[in-house]
Amino acid sequence: MIMIRKASQDETNTLLYMTINVMSESTMGLVHNDVQKGMNMFVPLLNSGSYYLIAVDQHQIAGWVLMGPDFNPINVQKTGTITSLYVFPIYRKLGLGKQLMQSAIQQLKAEGYQKVQLNVFTGNPAKHLYEDLGFSDISTVMELKIT
Repeated sequence: MIMIRKASQDETNTLLYMTINVMSESTMGLVHNDVQKGMNMFVPLLNSGSYYLIAVDQHQIAGWVLMGPDFNPINVQKTGTITSLYVFPIYRKLGLGKQLMQSAIQQLKAEGYQKVQLNVFTGNPAKHLYEDLGFSDISTVMELKIT
């Protein structure tokens, strides 16, 4: 039976490196796995109130969601953010991503957040999950490489 719970501090340290090690997969190859860049991205989030919920199967981490406050000044309502969702391949297609997301949404609601936002890269199959949970597009990030 898989349980979902908040990660301990020791687990958070392990998950930080796991999150960095799957950056390339999560971003559809746009960001490469790089420990220093990952630390610069995720440590400030963890120091500002973000935390992991984990799915545990017989003492093994099966997946996680990194969540916490959003600091975008255009959000006038208290907004939470989902920064990372990851399910290990052997646990995919079992509904675990949906369970993690639903737990994260419930937790953010309990903490007084009025809405939840996330960023999903083009081509990421998790976008269908997010849409099924009620997320909708609100902006488009565009990029032009000028090097």
